[in-house]
Order: sequence, then structure tokens, then C-alpha cells
Amino acid sequence: MNQGEEEITQVQQYEKVVKYIVKNTPFGQANLVIKDLCKIIGNINPQDPIMLQALKDHNEEHLALFKGQSTQILTSVLNSQEDFYVDQKNNETIQVDHEKLEIISRSQVELPSEPDLNQLRDALEQQLNLYLSQQFNEKICGAYVMYQGDASDFTFYLGITAKTINLPNFFCGSWISTWEFTRTQLKGDLKVQAHYYEDGNVQLKNVNTFSEGINVDLSAASESAKQIVHTISKLENKHLTGMDNLYNSMPDIFFKAMRRPLPITGTKMNWNENVHKLVANLKQ
Repeated sequence: MNQGEEEITQVQQYEKVVKYIVKNTPFGQANLVIKDLCKIIGNINPQDPIMLQALKDHNEEHLALFKGQSTQILTSVLNSQEDFYVDQKNNETIQVDHEKLEIISRSQVELPSEPDLNQLRDALEQQLNLYLSQQFNEKICGAYVMYQGDASDFTFYLGITAKTINLPNFFCGSWISTWEFTRTQLKGDLKVQAHYYEDGNVQLKNVNTFSEGINVDLSAASESAKQIVHTISKLENKHLTGMDNLYNSMPDIFFKAMRRPLPITGTKMNWNENVHKLVANLKQ
């Protein structure tokens, strides 16, 4: 292997490790982690293509919210180009700054449009905003709705996220759920992540998937939207109840199993090595 091949292999290894670490970093800490990775690796800075791509992947994975004229959730479901994201409702493409979490520019484009699907999308946006106001008390939260196809064969994509970021007090967390549905089926993924790191480093990751039968009637968009968001609410609440039950049972199920049980004699282990040497000598 020549020197050029060795350098390429090393770059590829860096890229693989960096992407994995940044992708799994809790939301709100990615920029700090990237700066630390640059110091560890050396000869690389946060503007390096490897770091920028890792940050982009991280933001898409965590449904980042970008500041602009209105808060915008980032989604890569229907990208028009690699560095642009689609605002289907306003027929715009959006360019963003992944480091500052800001919208840089918007450009008008002509996107496929279906009146019946537009009506359902608008009704879903209204119901999701109502759901957010009722279920989430965080200022950093939002939802998106997009679709593909036509009235005869369509797929809708929904995203819901809420963030808690308090780095001065050493904690952050996020609630992320992504959904897609056709005329008869709703599928979703829910990811909950929390990170506490004052005098320690404790991180929670909880993931669940869902599948539910539904009946979407485009001629009754408002009722269909209410049904879909109600189903999402039911599934998310079920997941939250399961997490509560898990926490309540942790001391008896998980922590008890992690503790070292007593020997058969019921006597705790004596860690004084001289005692064991004495016993061994007596046996001889």
C-alpha cells in the first residue's frame, strides 16, 4: 500500500468515527463535540467537509429547528438538492446554516400540487399545532407535514419534535417522532433522548416503532386529520406510560439484578487477601 492509499484509509476512518460520534451526540451539544474532535484528531477544523457533513446528518437525525421568519423543522424527506430543504406549503426551497441553526435564504420554486392533499396537509398542520400546545410545554418544539403522490396514491410524512437545552445546568433532552401514512396505514418511530452530565455522565435513549390501521377520507380532510393526530397522540401517550412504568420498576428489576448477590453462605465477601492466604495454607 502506498502513502496515498494510507492517507485515504486514515481519512475514511476519521470520517466513520466522526459521523458515528456526532450522530449519537445529544441535540444541542454537537458543535461542542465537533470542536473537541478537531482537537483530538488535529489538522482538521469545524469547517472541514467531514465535520460539516457529520453536523448536517446530526441535524437531520434530530429534526433540528432553524430560526428564520418562522421556526422551521429540518427534514430530508423531500429534498430538492443536497444543501436545500423543501417548504412544500409555500413552494420554497430553504438554505440553512447547520452550525448556527439559522435559515440563510428562501427561493421560490414550482412544486407538484394536489388540491385535495393540500387541504389534508393544512388540516394536519392545524391539528398538530394544537397537539403541540396541549402536550408540550417547551418553547423549542414544532411539527412538519409533507406529502408525495396524488389523490389516488399518496404518502404523507409528519414530524414532531420538542427540545430541552440547558447546558449551563448540564442537561438536555429531545422528543422526536416521525410518521408516515397512506390511505389505510400509519407507521411511526419515536425516539426519546436525555443527557445529564453534572458530576457524571448519564444518558438515556429510548426508541419505539408503531403501526396502526387508519381510514383516510380526502373528502373529509378535517375529520381525517383529527383521527390521525388522535392516533398519534394515543401511541405517544402509550409510550410515555411505558417509560413511567419502566422507571418505577427499575430498582426491583434492573438495579437489583446488577448488584452482586451474596454467596450461598449468606456472608459478604471478605476482600482482605491475607485471610484467603491463611485459609489456603491451612488446607495444605
